[in-house]
Amino acid sequence: MVLLVSAVREELGEHPGEPLGVGPVVTAARMSTILRERQPSGVVMVGTAGVYQGGPAVGTAVVAERVGLSEGVAAMGLGYVPRAPQPLTCDARLLERLVGPRVSVLTVSAITTDSVLAGRLSDGWQIEQMEAYGAAVACAQANVPFAAVYGISNVVGPDAHTQWLAYRHEAQLNALAVVAPLLNGAGA
Repeated sequence: MVLLVSAVREELGEHPGEPLGVGPVVTAARMSTILRERQPSGVVMVGTAGVYQGGPAVGTAVVAERVGLSEGVAAMGLGYVPRAPQPLTCDARLLERLVGPRVSVLTVSAITTDSVLAGRLSDGWQIEQMEAYGAAVACAQANVPFAAVYGISNVVGPDAHTQWLAYRHEAQLNALAVVAPLLNGAGA
């Protein structure tokens, strides 16, 4: 059984699944517990995300092919991470079953509202999201296949929250449309 997860219940729509909470640490802890309790054959995360300049259009649903983690202070040169976590590749078998543009997802611990920081974080990444890496790490440690689908709700930067409020519903619906075939009898 493929388990659908999200940061918050609203992102699951009418589909059964598990909300994990907001932020990479909370997500990793909750995902670990759920993996132990439910023992799914795979996990697909669904939700909304922001796009860095030049990435997919707001409203577009995208499929993560890899996820990474960054600390803003390190990206700005104000600190460093002695052993930076390596990006994780999403499961190829799950990716085959999810139709949409493939992107690289950067997990951050806070929504980026500064344009300079957004520019530095975007090097090699198309979208920003707060939970993907936490869930992916928990799945990797449990040897459970992981993939993620996001609806683009905003451009990363100063107007992110206003755009998210305006476009989150459309973005969520588009992301759920991508995962629906996987959950509706297509081997879930």
